[in-house]
Amino acid sequence: MLSNYFKIFSRTLKKQRIYSFVNILGLAVGITCFFTLSLFVLDELSFDKFNKNADNIYRLYIDQFINNTDGCSSKTAGILGPTLLQNFPEVTNYTRIGYYGNYLLRYEDKEFREGRIYAVDSSFFDVFTLPFLEGNPKTALTKPNSLVITKSAAKRYFGNENPVGKILRKSKTYKPDYLSSETDGGQKFYNDEYEDFLITGLMKDFPKNSHFSCDFLSSMSTYKVNEFWLDGWYSTYIVLKPGTNTIEFETKLQKVVTDNVGPVAERILGISLKDFFAAGNRYAYRLQPLTSIYLHSQRKYGIDLNTEWGDVRSSDIEYVYIFSAVAIFILLIAVINFMNLTTARSEKRAKEVGIRKTLGSNKITLVWQFISEAIQMTMFAMIISIVLLEIVLPFFNSFSGRNLTMQFFDNFYTIPLIVAFVLFVGILAGSYPAFYLTSFKPVQVLKSNLYSGSRKSYLRSSLVIAQFTISICLLIATIIIKNQLDYVQNKNLGFKKDHLISIVNATVIGKNAEAFKQELLNNSNIISVCSSSPLFRSGIPGNGYLYNKKSGTDPFAFQYVDTDYEFLKTFQIELIKGRFFSKEFSTDSIAVVVNEAAVREFQNGKITIDETDPVGKDLNRITRDETTKTYRIIGVIKDFHYESLHKKIRPLALHLKRPDQTTNALNILVNANDMKNTMDYIEESWKKFAGSEGIYYRFMDETLARLYEGEKRTETIATIFSFLAIFIASLGLFGLASFVTEQRIKEIGIRKVLGASIIEIVTLLSKEFTKWVLLANIIAWPAAYYFMNNWFEDFAYRISICLWVFIISGGIAILIALVT
Repeated sequence: MLSNYFKIFSRTLKKQRIYSFVNILGLAVGITCFFTLSLFVLDELSFDKFNKNADNIYRLYIDQFINNTDGCSSKTAGILGPTLLQNFPEVTNYTRIGYYGNYLLRYEDKEFREGRIYAVDSSFFDVFTLPFLEGNPKTALTKPNSLVITKSAAKRYFGNENPVGKILRKSKTYKPDYLSSETDGGQKFYNDEYEDFLITGLMKDFPKNSHFSCDFLSSMSTYKVNEFWLDGWYSTYIVLKPGTNTIEFETKLQKVVTDNVGPVAERILGISLKDFFAAGNRYAYRLQPLTSIYLHSQRKYGIDLNTEWGDVRSSDIEYVYIFSAVAIFILLIAVINFMNLTTARSEKRAKEVGIRKTLGSNKITLVWQFISEAIQMTMFAMIISIVLLEIVLPFFNSFSGRNLTMQFFDNFYTIPLIVAFVLFVGILAGSYPAFYLTSFKPVQVLKSNLYSGSRKSYLRSSLVIAQFTISICLLIATIIIKNQLDYVQNKNLGFKKDHLISIVNATVIGKNAEAFKQELLNNSNIISVCSSSPLFRSGIPGNGYLYNKKSGTDPFAFQYVDTDYEFLKTFQIELIKGRFFSKEFSTDSIAVVVNEAAVREFQNGKITIDETDPVGKDLNRITRDETTKTYRIIGVIKDFHYESLHKKIRPLALHLKRPDQTTNALNILVNANDMKNTMDYIEESWKKFAGSEGIYYRFMDETLARLYEGEKRTETIATIFSFLAIFIASLGLFGLASFVTEQRIKEIGIRKVLGASIIEIVTLLSKEFTKWVLLANIIAWPAAYYFMNNWFEDFAYRISICLWVFIISGGIAILIALVT
């Protein structure tokens, strides 16, 4: 029987080449899109699941509501982990991750500036499952100045040699300004001496689906861990006993706040923790499952992504939902094509059904015959799709930043899954046509008295409408995402980003920073130079401040930047009240400049800046030695976007950089004229002060573009797959239109004889299809509006969804339908 089914399928394939080609091509492209997006989604969902104890690992975060400001941070005090291990039997282990700056590492004649170096506890490899190649993971990081290096980093320094036991020399290191206390006096900010690090372990590179990665792990015991309870600098991970009730455990964590955070807060704020909470404030430690960090940090847990390390990867579960839906919809469009074309060809096979029934075939046999044909067609489409996947995946990986592969023989379940998929799609695509075709009555068919086509027309129109509804939704989404990205990249950010260059490894020149700045200013094409702590990136440091008093229940959470006298001139930021830092005022070392958002916070957003004058008021900064340091507000600057447009502009305090303080970044505003010679001059000047280490700089517009890399990838993926969806739908429409035209060929001939023009005939044939696409627009518009409104939740600043987007998308769909 199976061989008979195959013979019938082969004959049908040869007899109806065009329709078979359209069906197989549509299915093949649909399956290719489905598998590509499915691999992407599965990769998104796989993050951190490679850890053997993943279900019991949690990251601690701070959930706070202070002075009407909500916020969650993934950075906690360094003393939190040891405290939990000591006092809670549910905690079986912990590890912390801390960032202490970037280093110049040297081995013999090789040296590289390394930024992906983190300090971790010796228990790091007990918590996370990261394969070692050389060394003992249990003892590798127990001693100070120990270093575990990844395979790719080892290759840079040692080639194919075993690096364990070798010494890497660390030079020109600095203590980050935001880790220093106010009483350090700048004595430990810069160190020209070499420090030796012993390589005690070689590990594989971090898995691609790890939310955190780096090149070097140094022992936490190398550094002095700050034990200030209100400090937020370390990522703390704990391992809980299996079966621990996390809700009850979070409740117990409140005791840590009461016993440890409370006394510190009372000493600083001058009020009890009870009064602090009674004023409506909140401060608590919460648990975030390890496997939720990559996809759920911001949307579900409200964690500010600006508190994440630069090497922490994050995405959004919303994209998983979107691309899962797109994958299913595209496959559905391809299946609809099959159903539509098969039912449209029903009259051509109606007599076959009638004769078979007359000769004794029962309905079940006929149903299986048509389903087997659908399965065989799906199998052909799958073979083509596998070839297409091998071609498409490298291109998809290049712009998505992934390493997706279809592992046919590496996993025992891949081939069975493909077979199951072919059967599922084949049965899904062939079931309705099979039951539809076998429902014909032999007498009516053989008398050519097949019943009215209204049912066929209704089914056909419904399927085409469904296809184009999905395609139009995808097209609308693509246009809106593109417009939003254009908006964020072209929005007035409140400062001059054009021709602004930032040298990101300015720590190299250390005490020579001022001399280097003066050297640059000797070039007439260089307008201004300023030094500052990092901007336009994640992890901008924050601090607690009290406005115009030294105690109270309403501390403000500010971000802060250390800078110099030329900051406003370099960034072209407007001063709206008071003055900026000036060399004429020796007291500016204890002065501060704030932005408009800070002033709005002072007044709880109730009055405008013109109605209040914070200039001359005190701003008390909470320091790590459990005191407050008083600064005098000397000016207010206009708000500028120092973070991505995902967030509203937050309160910002500008502090004057001390003369002995390390220069983190040098920002250079240049004239657009003769850019090449200007850049050559900057590089030559750098060599005079930095020695052998090369200069690393970025143009500011490139830096800002990196803030939206995830959305840019989403736009690219959405654009490609929305047009593929329209292509597949158009294939089906092409086949259907060809068939309808063929069925009406006599009518067309008569009309032409009677004088009808080609335009009139085309209009007549296109009228029905146009009607379907118009109806698809009516359904697609509200659906697309709803989903895109949800997507906009990730942006504090967004475009309005305009009617013209829907009209253009609908017009494109109609145009494609008419051309088809």
